[in-house]
Amino acid sequence: MKRFTHCVIGLCISLLLIPTFAQAESPRVLRLASWGPPKHYLSQSRNAWIEAVNERAAGRIQIIEYPGGQLYGPKDMHRAVARGLIDMGVILQPRLMATVPLLQGVYLPFAYDTMEQASNAYAGESLAIIQQAMQEKNLQLVYPAFSGGVQVFSAQGSIDGIADIKNLRVLATSPMVTDLLHKLEAAPDTSIPQSEQYMALKRGVADAMLNAIVTGYFQRNHEVAPFVTVTDMSFPTVLMTVNLDVWNSLPEDIQQIMLEEGEKQKAYSLGASAAMEAHFKQVISENGGKVSALPTGTRSLIQQASQQVWQEWAQRNGPQAQRLLELNLPQPATSQE
Repeated sequence: MKRFTHCVIGLCISLLLIPTFAQAESPRVLRLASWGPPKHYLSQSRNAWIEAVNERAAGRIQIIEYPGGQLYGPKDMHRAVARGLIDMGVILQPRLMATVPLLQGVYLPFAYDTMEQASNAYAGESLAIIQQAMQEKNLQLVYPAFSGGVQVFSAQGSIDGIADIKNLRVLATSPMVTDLLHKLEAAPDTSIPQSEQYMALKRGVADAMLNAIVTGYFQRNHEVAPFVTVTDMSFPTVLMTVNLDVWNSLPEDIQQIMLEEGEKQKAYSLGASAAMEAHFKQVISENGGKVSALPTGTRSLIQQASQQVWQEWAQRNGPQAQRLLELNLPQPATSQE
């Protein structure tokens, strides 16, 4: 009887411990909020990153994506991640610059001729400055993905000279681009979020908007603004970010896995964006759009006006901003000091 009692007690203890063991073996779930068209190459790249991280984590964590803006869109994403309302989020870089002004230092209008040049700003000392600035706002950058150069979608016509920009009502999001547009005597408007810009053009509230070719196609910008001038004004990024408290709670090897897989997707975005941009230029043309390049002479004039805007921004934002200019600007722009 005594032996039977011991067996029953042992069985009960085992049954009580089973949920504990099961709970200990369950992966930690990280919720990722995203937005954007599912067929966009950056969405597909993000899916590949999630799968790779989950596989390498081997059941220790599981990233679950909530796509399509169902939790948060680009307007509110940075606040949601910083406050811990969501573990991870996809942040549109221009939307974060009001909160993290130093991000403007890697988004200088008309400073770079190619995306490869712009990508160098996300390396070395420049990246360290950006990382620190984001961490001060409780955000951890995992990797940037490039969405292509910013072009002008206009309902009024192609841009050939500076005169075509004067009084043009342009929808913008970047503070520095807005300053530059003012210097060029345009009429920039930052009050309308990107999700509402299509209807603003359709209703005649604005004349033009700024967007990448691929994103512009998926958002049907060419339907209301069929004149697309390829300016490569700047090269925005989409930032994979984690709430800093969540990030610090992760094991170092999991952090390293996220960073390593992020580097792969950053490289992929650089290669894919050029090919996708060429493809969708053709698609837009086939659907009634008129795609043209900003003349070299006009671009040079705008670059000259841009240099003053860069320097004014650095003076307002302190030594770290000035250092970003020194690290990232082409040499002719830094010779004005």
